Amino acid sequence: MMSKRIYLDIETLPPTEETKTVILQALRQQKLTMQETINDDDLAMMADEEYRNGALHGERGRILTIGLLIEENGAILQQGCLGRDRETRQYHLDEARTLRSFWKLVADFKPSHDLFIGHNLLDFDLPFIYKRSIIHQIKPTIHLSFRRFQSQPIFDTMWEWSCWRHRISLHDLAQALAVPSPKAAGVTGDNVYDLYQQGRHEEIAQYCMRDVVCVRDVFHRLRYETAPPLLPAGITPLENSFTQAANAIGAAIR
Repeated sequence: MMSKRIYLDIETLPPTEETKTVILQALRQQKLTMQETINDDDLAMMADEEYRNGALHGERGRILTIGLLIEENGAILQQGCLGRDRETRQYHLDEARTLRSFWKLVADFKPSHDLFIGHNLLDFDLPFIYKRSIIHQIKPTIHLSFRRFQSQPIFDTMWEWSCWRHRISLHDLAQALAVPSPKAAGVTGDNVYDLYQQGRHEEIAQYCMRDVVCVRDVFHRLRYETAPPLLPAGITPLENSFTQAANAIGAAIR
């Protein structure tokens, strides 16, 4: 039976910039109400921290990109990042467009024998995608169960490693399993917003795909296997996927 494995990672942004002003005003009013004295610099730092924290919540944050690597019976069919303009290679921030592309891409997913694979996938990436889809009124093309203690159709490397007992970062797990860490280049999820503000879109795409490839390596280690080499032959590019990083991803992390 033909079966697919979809390795997945998302990168998110805080809410729109206007929200930062709203947060600052709310904090200032809160301090006045509580008769607390705080200088403007400290208040601005508090507002910035709360604003950035919004990227972790599907109610407020936004999906910048969805990194995917899709295999079928060991052959890589597609890989790349959704959310970028084909010509400029810049992230277009049209979240609804990115979500529609994602649900179209996975429409033939069969929960009975296909797998979504990711790190903290059950608690972050997939719920975030579902929440943003509801907000944009984009109906998912498939139904997934988020029940705990399962490895089909969602294989969460974090929970599989810890036997559903505690959390561990992908970086720490990669180090434990002697797998190249996606954080080795110095970029983490905490840097994504700053990189976006600086226009360093290609670095975000490369980091996102390093996460995806690392998850693939970890998945195989958890199954007492060695991950097959990444071979670009026969790959169908994703809509808005990046080019150089997708073609050189294997070399980039090893």
